[in-house]
Amino acid sequence: MKRLLLFVFLMVAVSIIWYLLLLTGSEKFSLPLHVSTIDEMFNAINSLFIALVLAGLVYVCYQLSIDMQTNQQTTLELMQSSRQHLEVVALTSLIQECDLTLHRYDRWEEAGIKGDYANAKASVRDKMNAHRERLEKKLLEIQDAKGV
Repeated sequence: MKRLLLFVFLMVAVSIIWYLLLLTGSEKFSLPLHVSTIDEMFNAINSLFIALVLAGLVYVCYQLSIDMQTNQQTTLELMQSSRQHLEVVALTSLIQECDLTLHRYDRWEEAGIKGDYANAKASVRDKMNAHRERLEKKLLEIQDAKGV
């Protein structure tokens, strides 16, 4: 909204300047309003408009550059956030899979199915604890990054 108001203000200001140049050019210099004189005055005013348009283009290019940098930074932050989210989801899934495996081993032991479940359960618990530690570290990194 501010940019639109600035644009309207600039258009009004340029129109006023153009009108004042016509008035002061004909009155101050007592120029007769012949076609050749008016043509010369319009050429000078057109040069002013061209300079204003060029300045506007430079300003727009500068604003686009700033917007592109901001968008690039936002995209990088979003990619990092997505990567962290995927790591948390993967670690959580691994912990759930280890828990289901332990539950399955417990059911097999209760059913009397023969096997060396003690060593298998110990191995799965070790893996699950390692995944939990990595998950806790990752969550602490995320909290530190957010400043919570």
